[in-house]
Amino acid sequence: MNWGHSRKRRNQYLLDVKVRTEPRRGTVVRSAAAWLGVLMIGSLTGYGLYRLTVFGLDQLIFANPRFAIAHVHVRTDGTLTPQQVQRFAGVRVGQNIFTVNLREAQRNLELIPQVQRVEIRRELPQRIVILVHERVAVARLQPASRQLSNVIFYVDRAGVVMKPILCHDGTVIQPLMARSLPVLSGAALADVRVGRVVESEQVIRALRLLDALEQSGAGAVLEVEQIDLSRPRHLTVTTRQPLTVRFDVENFRPQLRRLNAILAWAQQHRRTVVSVDLTVSRGVPVCFADGAPVSSTRSARRT
Repeated sequence: MNWGHSRKRRNQYLLDVKVRTEPRRGTVVRSAAAWLGVLMIGSLTGYGLYRLTVFGLDQLIFANPRFAIAHVHVRTDGTLTPQQVQRFAGVRVGQNIFTVNLREAQRNLELIPQVQRVEIRRELPQRIVILVHERVAVARLQPASRQLSNVIFYVDRAGVVMKPILCHDGTVIQPLMARSLPVLSGAALADVRVGRVVESEQVIRALRLLDALEQSGAGAVLEVEQIDLSRPRHLTVTTRQPLTVRFDVENFRPQLRRLNAILAWAQQHRRTVVSVDLTVSRGVPVCFADGAPVSSTRSARRT
């Protein structure tokens, strides 16, 4: 029987395989260790260069007193003071000029409803320039809500809603106003959101009417005190003269031409107009201070 001889040859083969495998494992281990060492050395070298770069930047730029802000130049065309603008922007004297996040400072200022546009720039080595353009309020909003009867909202020509700002020191920042403002009454509270364009179409129409009045001859004579927005198709204007004029919400120009003609006729005949209804295209009802109503067509025939 050759069983013993076969087993002996099999054991010899297994031993030979083991002997050949051990040198290969050693080579792989040494190669992996070498690569690991190279990676560690490279990582340490990279980290050292990084720390050296950070240290150099700190010493040359961020910790360099030459780049400490010495002056913040603020120019604004409204009611915000330079100190308030600087505080809202989060920029302070002595701060390193390169640590100022210009976008964040600009965003902080643009969050103020009164602010329309902001420009911020660095002027090396020690100066920050901030230019602020503020919105101009053209009317006051009086929502149809008893809970907010004492709250004052303002709106600019584009319809952006504003509110006075109460600062931590107790001071109140009012929006920029060109003149005494008319009151727009009857707006829905849901349409009034501070810092956004008002969503009421009636408010937008009233603003268009104010703009058209300003450009017409009647705007030079009449001082608008209030515009009632409660009627969907009408805008009722009350002036300080006093005079009440009812407008249709469309086609303001021809209505204003008729109003100019009526006021010119009344001035020529020394009559005081109390009310005018411009919602009709012909035979405009006109009421005078003596209580005698007359239509615009009759006035034209008299002249």
